[in-house]
Amino acid sequence: MLRINRIWAACLLIIIAAVSPGAAENWPGWRGPQRTGVTTDTGVVTKWSPTENVLWKAPLPGSGISNPVVWEDRIFVTASEGRDQGELHIICLDRQTGGERWHQRLWGTAPTLFYYPQSGMASPSPVTDGKHLWTFFGTGDVFCFDMDGGLVWHRALADEYGAFENRFAASSSPLLFEKTLILQCDHYGASYVIALDQLTGANHWKADRPEVWLSWSSPQLVPVGDRFELVVVGSEKMDGYDPRSGSRLWTVRGLSRECVPTPILGNGLLLAVSGPNGAHIAIKPGGSGDVTESHVAWRNDRGTSFVPSGIVLHDRYYLADDKGVASCLEASTGKMLWRKRLGGKFTASPVAADDKLFFTDESGSTLVLDGTTPEYTELGRNELGEDILASAAISNGRIYLRTTKHLFCLGTK
Repeated sequence: MLRINRIWAACLLIIIAAVSPGAAENWPGWRGPQRTGVTTDTGVVTKWSPTENVLWKAPLPGSGISNPVVWEDRIFVTASEGRDQGELHIICLDRQTGGERWHQRLWGTAPTLFYYPQSGMASPSPVTDGKHLWTFFGTGDVFCFDMDGGLVWHRALADEYGAFENRFAASSSPLLFEKTLILQCDHYGASYVIALDQLTGANHWKADRPEVWLSWSSPQLVPVGDRFELVVVGSEKMDGYDPRSGSRLWTVRGLSRECVPTPILGNGLLLAVSGPNGAHIAIKPGGSGDVTESHVAWRNDRGTSFVPSGIVLHDRYYLADDKGVASCLEASTGKMLWRKRLGGKFTASPVAADDKLFFTDESGSTLVLDGTTPEYTELGRNELGEDILASAAISNGRIYLRTTKHLFCLGTK
């Protein structure tokens, strides 16, 4: 595990272009510093209520399930509202007070169908490198802002390549790699992966995916030797691409038709899950062509989730399914260590810090588990009294929970 952490530490410099000593304490995009839900933060608060250890709460407009993004003294949140959810919001809050620093209101190009009224067009999480903020919406719009809210560029991908035709709209979150912003755009229309120049928005490459018709998963970046692979999941398979050129390297088949969770790296293996009634698949990165027979390390059909992504801590792979049943598997073998009904329903993905795991259900109840032991060990349950669909963010010892009405900052004074 130590060797993998060292590899990811090097990979982190590429993913978020971080050069400051405190960069690891930021939560720069979807699922944090390494897109795995895990941070190196310590001293994270583990007990709260609507009145206890709430440093501040800020009201949010409209709806959205993008996770908050934290960079030093700024927090970024996106939202959408209106009859067709075509009114878009990009909000910057002060980390210390929750006060609004700036607020951009824009109109989306092509709002699309969505079934969950709480999600709207603001399901993808923004991403930042501390110099710019990039946001992607279900309307097909991509925006780049400076840290003070100035618009640098805008691309309307729906105008150029067709509106997204997914139910639940689009939810894939952008990824930074070197000088590009990479977006996975799988849907019932013409699917593709695209790399845009971070400073201009111009295409670096675009890879069409004619055999893919559906996905809400976010791309992942994986170090393999002295290079990187871009991993995307959608429509019964997982593909590896060269993130510099967009050329496809390999394919693994065996996932379900509908893919939502983001793949993660654990103990040197890529762990992907799809559902409902899908499977966990662990594969060895690398290879060429169809590597389904040669690179699948293990497969487990029990305890799969439809929406929440998994998380790996100490060679243990955890996840909670949508109906509230949690599973813990050995990441290297797929052996089931325990299954436990947590109660409630889950949309948010778990996060971890300081050897503790945080699972938040849709009612706003967060279960804290001990991540140091293979046994199921509860450390506490915390209620906020507001519904939560968005995944949490952790930075500088504080937890940020986005409810359907507010952004809560939880910590000790």
